[in-house]
Amino acid sequence: MRVLLTGASGYVGLHLARELYDHGDELTALVRSAEKLGPYAHAPGASVVLADLEDEARVASALEDHDVCVHAALLWGEPGTELEMRDTAVAAKLFDAAGRAGVSRCIYVSSVAVHRPFSREMSEDDRVGATDLYGATKAAGELVLRAACAEHGMTGIVVRPGPVVGAPAFPGASFRSDHRLEAMVGAGVEGRAIEVSDGEGRQLSDVAMVARVVRRLARVDDPHPTYLCLEREPHTWEAIARTVVAELGSGSEVRVLDREAREPIPRFRTDRVDSLLGGPCDADAALIEHVRHLAYLHDRG
Repeated sequence: MRVLLTGASGYVGLHLARELYDHGDELTALVRSAEKLGPYAHAPGASVVLADLEDEARVASALEDHDVCVHAALLWGEPGTELEMRDTAVAAKLFDAAGRAGVSRCIYVSSVAVHRPFSREMSEDDRVGATDLYGATKAAGELVLRAACAEHGMTGIVVRPGPVVGAPAFPGASFRSDHRLEAMVGAGVEGRAIEVSDGEGRQLSDVAMVARVVRRLARVDDPHPTYLCLEREPHTWEAIARTVVAELGSGSEVRVLDREAREPIPRFRTDRVDSLLGGPCDADAALIEHVRHLAYLHDRG
């Protein structure tokens, strides 16, 4: 299967590239620079197309003769730069070009942010309602995918991860982290107290699981249009903080605030992705790898 992947040099993108390539797909990585691709820049059976996503002619040419397009890139920047509008325009033009090129399936890496404000229990079928620009941008990307699929007869699939955790795809590869995890690890390394609110938490997404889900969705005969890509049970921020302290061997104190204000943690149902993968997933091991890598980066300064 020939797969074109955007955002291939990013944190999630490199895990996608590894998963697709290692399972025998003919991978085309569409990137602005090949230097961050590491072993996939010159891997046998893989190809690299150097292009800016806003170069419509170059992107359209790259899509020819591909079976699947996986869109994992995000055009983003500082507030006030209007990059969020450019990201939506890029997604719309990419999906339309894929349809015109005869691509049979597009998979879009979105986010659970499209479900904000979170409620007690949610599923893929809940109405989308973003409360920030990031969530709104992802929601817009989902809508333009649906429009392109309707116009061109493509199959469109949306994957919605939560906070993504795990080690980089290879030493020196791109890496990103939720800012709260960064703050916790920074405090732990420096021996400062880590403060968390009682009862608050999130379901995490193991980056390797996200990659596995995308690879399987490239082949499923009759996929659902949307998949929440999360572990089944939430991690409380208190439990995450204690994991940080344990992994770092830190003397940091975990201070739990607002004991009397506790409410149930919002939770997404994961039945659909559990069925796809053959069982539920947890992100415990990926969280530990993530914490260790954050500590390594902190030590490097």
